Amino acid sequence: MRIIYRYLILEFIPPFFYAFCLIVMIILLNLIVQMLSRIAGKGLDPQIILEFFMLNLAWIVALAIPMAVLVASVTAFGRLSAENEITALKAAGASLWQLIIPYLVLAGLLCWGLIEFNNRVLPDFNHRSRVLSGDIHRKRPTLALEEGIFVFDLPKYVLWAGQIDQKESKMSDLVIYDESIPRYNTIVSARNGDLIFKRDEEAFHLVLFDGEIHRMDVQDPGYYQRTRFKRSLIRIPAPNMVFERQDSESRSDRELSAPAMMAQVKDLRKDPIKNRRRINSYLVEVHKKYSIPFACLVFVLIGVPLGVRAHRGGLGVAAGLSVAFFLIYWAFLIGGEDLADRNIVTPAVAMWAPNVLMGVVGIILIRRTIREIRFFDFSGILRIFRRAR
Repeated sequence: MRIIYRYLILEFIPPFFYAFCLIVMIILLNLIVQMLSRIAGKGLDPQIILEFFMLNLAWIVALAIPMAVLVASVTAFGRLSAENEITALKAAGASLWQLIIPYLVLAGLLCWGLIEFNNRVLPDFNHRSRVLSGDIHRKRPTLALEEGIFVFDLPKYVLWAGQIDQKESKMSDLVIYDESIPRYNTIVSARNGDLIFKRDEEAFHLVLFDGEIHRMDVQDPGYYQRTRFKRSLIRIPAPNMVFERQDSESRSDRELSAPAMMAQVKDLRKDPIKNRRRINSYLVEVHKKYSIPFACLVFVLIGVPLGVRAHRGGLGVAAGLSVAFFLIYWAFLIGGEDLADRNIVTPAVAMWAPNVLMGVVGIILIRRTIREIRFFDFSGILRIFRRAR
């Protein structure tokens, strides 16, 4: 059996890594599309943008591994079944339960590694991601200067320039609407000007040459002031124009390990009625850190019989069936979390019920596969996937 087990493991590894990379890429691309509009135009260093997405890879990995196990199990046993190797192994005396053992061992190792990852790596990455996201959100967009276009990015000032030298930040034919003093409507015009950003002051220095200042009093219609100048300096405060990193000691439930959350729960239970929702929230996250990794074992029980039955569909059917079952699992998980937060069910029941349900379904499917009892007609699904391809 050692040779058979080694062969089965080699059948599992390539589709697992292929599915893992594909799932990570799909989720990451979706995240990039969602976040790019918030990040673009803020003048962030590419290293900061890369760091942001690298930090978000942690929770993506935590989701991708169980799903990759499901895809790999369906794919591997689908190929073995399509080549009649399962039939040959059964004829040699090996039962389906025996053939599942190496996959359960691999899933167990992945489960253990994912539990360690969820408690040692994921909380810190989630915390750093939240803090960095807040820093990015606070940073103001960079000043975009275009000829003949009104610029509204300067606080309490509107700038228009007829000609702009982008490299030197020099402008000509300038008009500035000054709204810094609400009582006075002030318009400044200048033939030339230089825009300089002072990082230490977090302010723009607008140096103007050969211009005029026109000022009117809103409360006194008869007041009008006109001033000519050869050189004038306007200081425009621009807070948060420079990216600054903040630090935060506070952590949410997703940014704590299971032991840290249990310590919080112990303190909160001194007043359980007042802190009921927070207690449930912490307990849900504690159970989630273990239930999602345990899904690796459950998905093996689901994936093996699905692969045997849907052997003609290839990777496309494997991925489709895996996504369907994972969505069902995730729907139960999210629904259970909501029920636990409202104190309708306990956090343990909410987080472990999807595993129990999927596990029972997997065992039933395996038993019916061993007895060669048709439990579902895959012909319609296979036709749909063939047409889709």
